[in-house]
Amino acid sequence: MSALLRNSGMLLLVLGLAACQPPEPPVLAPAAKATMQPAQQPAANDDLDPMARTPIVDPPSAEGTSNGDAPAVASVALDHAGDVLVGQHMSDVKHLGSWESQGAIETCEYFTGKGLPPGVSMMVDDGRIVRFDLDQDEDAETPVAQPGPYGLRIGMTRAQALAQFPGAPISEPHAYLDDQGEYLTWQDPGSDLGIRLELFEGKVLQMYWGTSEAIELIEGCA
Repeated sequence: MSALLRNSGMLLLVLGLAACQPPEPPVLAPAAKATMQPAQQPAANDDLDPMARTPIVDPPSAEGTSNGDAPAVASVALDHAGDVLVGQHMSDVKHLGSWESQGAIETCEYFTGKGLPPGVSMMVDDGRIVRFDLDQDEDAETPVAQPGPYGLRIGMTRAQALAQFPGAPISEPHAYLDDQGEYLTWQDPGSDLGIRLELFEGKVLQMYWGTSEAIELIEGCA
């Protein structure tokens, strides 16, 4: 046998053996780790202001509610408190339950009910909701859990409250608390809504939000 035939035979033998070997597995890139971000629920507030769309970060309290049905912390913003909206007629909120009148003066009347967050009452003028009020219950032994718009809270210091406002509020002396009292009022530049805080000795005592005209009433319906 010639050297050429021998070399050709060896080559065919090597190729045949190689063909019988299983192929090398492909190199795979490491799988990317999946990441999950918690869903963020936008505040139902509106297109009034970017800060107004920031979700309230306070988790609902697992303990007690004022009426057994409503959560201890509910969504609020300049245009609403819970499921009740500024501008709605009383007939629009009848499905939320019964409403208790806190007294009326001419066309203006205050109501409380299960349709509102704990501690919140609403002012109704000529049948329409124009304002929400939040203050400390004089008989309550614990601070108010429910925040107001922008995370403002009853009991905050003046400095804490100023840090929460989406813009610089207007400061005015309180009508009845002498030099120890103050009003801080902020008007949303994109709507006819605003919020006012009443302070005493440098701490938030009460707040109310709604239409610009309604929050100017320092004695409520009076």
